[in-house]
Amino acid sequence: MVETKVKAGTAAAAAAGLVLWVLGRYVFKGAVPDVVASWVYAAIPAALTFAAGYYAKHTSRPAPAPAAPPPG
Repeated sequence: MVETKVKAGTAAAAAAGLVLWVLGRYVFKGAVPDVVASWVYAAIPAALTFAAGYYAKHTSRPAPAPAAPPPG
């Protein structure tokens, strides 16, 4: 079972490529400058995965099985 926080972080990291595409298409109207692209690839995945993991609901662990009584 993959925990919810891990799934959210993984999806957010994948979204960093979309952020770069949006910057190129709508902000810079063409090619994204190299310095901006390097910051996007360094900072955006970290920020998005942190926020996604922080806000995702915690996956509860199943309760442990009761301990067996000692023999004897």
